[in-house]
Amino acid sequence: MEYGVRLETPGVPPEDPRTVCAPAWQDRLAPGRLVAVYFGAEFCEHALPTADEAEAHCRSAHRHGLEPVLLTPVVTDRGLAAVERLLAELVGRSWTPSVVFNDWGVLGLLRTRFPELSRRAGRLLNRGLRDPRGPAGPPSPAGRAHRLRRLLADLDVAAVETDPDAAGGGYLGDGAGGLSRALHLPFSFVASGRNCLIKAAEHPGTGLTHLLGTPCPRPCRSGPRRVARADTAAPLWRAGNTVFALAAPDRGPWPRADRIVLHSRPAP
Repeated sequence: MEYGVRLETPGVPPEDPRTVCAPAWQDRLAPGRLVAVYFGAEFCEHALPTADEAEAHCRSAHRHGLEPVLLTPVVTDRGLAAVERLLAELVGRSWTPSVVFNDWGVLGLLRTRFPELSRRAGRLLNRGLRDPRGPAGPPSPAGRAHRLRRLLADLDVAAVETDPDAAGGGYLGDGAGGLSRALHLPFSFVASGRNCLIKAAEHPGTGLTHLLGTPCPRPCRSGPRRVARADTAAPLWRAGNTVFALAAPDRGPWPRADRIVLHSRPAP
C-alpha cells in the first residue's frame, strides 16, 4: 500500500503516514510508504492557494522525494480563471504537480492548456457519494461507475479518487484500464455547496445569495467546527462550505485502493 497525506501548510511529512490519523485508524491501516503530498482545495474555489503557497508545497514535496498533488474544486467561470492563473504560474516556475480535478471544466483546461500535468479525477465526481441509491450487489460492468472510469481512461486521466461509498468501493473498480485508485480517509464529505455558513457568520444579517460574489476572508483557515444535529448522533464537522463525517474504521474498501490519502482534519 502507498500513502498520500493532505497538508494544509508546507512542512516535514511524517515518516509513518498513518500517524496523521487517530489511533483507532492507525491500527486498521497496513504499513506502507508515503509517496505524495496533497494540498489545495477540493470543495471551495475561494480556498485555492496562491501561487507562492502552492510553490512552497511543491518545493517541500520535492525536497522529500514526494509527488506534489494539487487539489482543485468545482468552480464557477471566475474560479476556472483562477485555476488557470494558478497553473500557469506554477508551470511558468517549472513546477508540474499532479492535479486532482472535481470539475469537468478544469479537466478541459488541463487537456488543452496544461497537457504536461498528470490528471486525477477527484472524489466529487463519484456520484455514489451524493446519491447512494445505486443497485445492490457487485458492481455491474454496465454500471455508471464503470462507464465513468472508461470515459476517464479515454481522456488520459491517471487515477480516480474517492471517499468510501455505499457500493463498498465499486467506484474504484478492479484496477483494469490503467487507472490508479486512491481512497480518502478518515473524513468523508456529507454535503457541499456554493453557500458557506462559516462565511455567512462573518456577515450577520446578509442573505446567503448576496454573499456569493463577495470576497471571502477565509474563516475556514481556523479549522473545522463541530456540528450537532438532532437527527443523528454521528460526529459531524463543518469546514468552509462542506460538512464532513468520520468514516467507520472497522469496514471499508481498503483492498480496492492502490493509494490511501490521509487527512488529519476536515478541510475545504
